[in-house]
Amino acid sequence: MNSLRHLRAMVLTRLSLFMIIPCILTAAALFNGCGIKNDYTKKQMFRLCAECNAPAGQRNRSTGVPLVVKRLDISPEFSGAGFVYRVNQNRFTKDYYNNYMTSPARMISDVMFEALVDSPHFAPAPKNRIPDDIFQLWGKITALYRDQRNASTVSAVVSMALNLDRLNKAGVTKVLSKTYSAQIPLGTDTSPKAYTQALNRGLARIIKNILSDFQNVTPPADNQ
Repeated sequence: MNSLRHLRAMVLTRLSLFMIIPCILTAAALFNGCGIKNDYTKKQMFRLCAECNAPAGQRNRSTGVPLVVKRLDISPEFSGAGFVYRVNQNRFTKDYYNNYMTSPARMISDVMFEALVDSPHFAPAPKNRIPDDIFQLWGKITALYRDQRNASTVSAVVSMALNLDRLNKAGVTKVLSKTYSAQIPLGTDTSPKAYTQALNRGLARIIKNILSDFQNVTPPADNQ
């Protein structure tokens, strides 16, 4: 009888070890083999800019017409901090490990303002008073993603529906109302850094087009 009990105890002990060991190995694989900790440490943050390498403060910003840029709205699917990738016609995925340093709407609003007032056409509106004649830019970011529907033609896409109004004693005058878009191919380098650099080139292209349109619709006397 004792021998039988001893045999049963040995069998149960071995079964318990047989069940426990795989659980330990599975847990180790989740934390080490799957790289949860390592993935977290690889999280990166990126900044958007139109002229990233241009020296600041090289121009008298008081020479253009006063401008304010309202915080741009953004479509909900692109409003988060994580990068957004388009994988098919109707599906977007989010990258939680590669983020913008601040919300993309805020960052792009700041980029637009800094680039426009660095041009000869605009100047920052005075903070201590509202000028009698002032321009206001506002609108919505409608697209901000990496288009990877075709692996051989990955590109950065940015699109904005923008309005430029003139406010003076005569009231509000619509100066520009247009959608500006840019699609920049990434080539063979589709890394998050290359994607950000492509977005920056797209923003620079959009700003260049805004300034060109502004010149074409505004009489020269109004640019002084």
